[in-house]
Amino acid sequence: MARQGVHFRAPADWTVTVANGRTTARDGTSFVQVATFPLVHPYTASLFTKVQSELAIRMAEVAKQGGGTVSGHSVVIVDGDKSHSYEVAMGDRTDRYTFLLRGKREFLLVCSAEATVCDELAASFSTA
Repeated sequence: MARQGVHFRAPADWTVTVANGRTTARDGTSFVQVATFPLVHPYTASLFTKVQSELAIRMAEVAKQGGGTVSGHSVVIVDGDKSHSYEVAMGDRTDRYTFLLRGKREFLLVCSAEATVCDELAASFSTA
């Protein structure tokens, strides 16, 4: 899938929609989504550890709003850069939120699907 220089893979038979700066691929209740947001200040790799606390607060709010809990945090490589990834448990499903910060843009990769689909989203994402 491609949108304004953003590329990623999702299962071929999923339905794709593009709206409001987001690209979503969906199959029933499972989905992957990539959204792009502007950052107020430029991000540099030296801020990686510092932004973790802000992202953790943000994810705790997301989990609370959905009636879930943050069940994990990890550091993953997305498009060659270290990124923060959070798992949010909501009932019998776990959603994954991965933040790639680059320059003055935030790329948010959201996955509510099987782990293999989520892994493929992160592994295939690029900003070409």
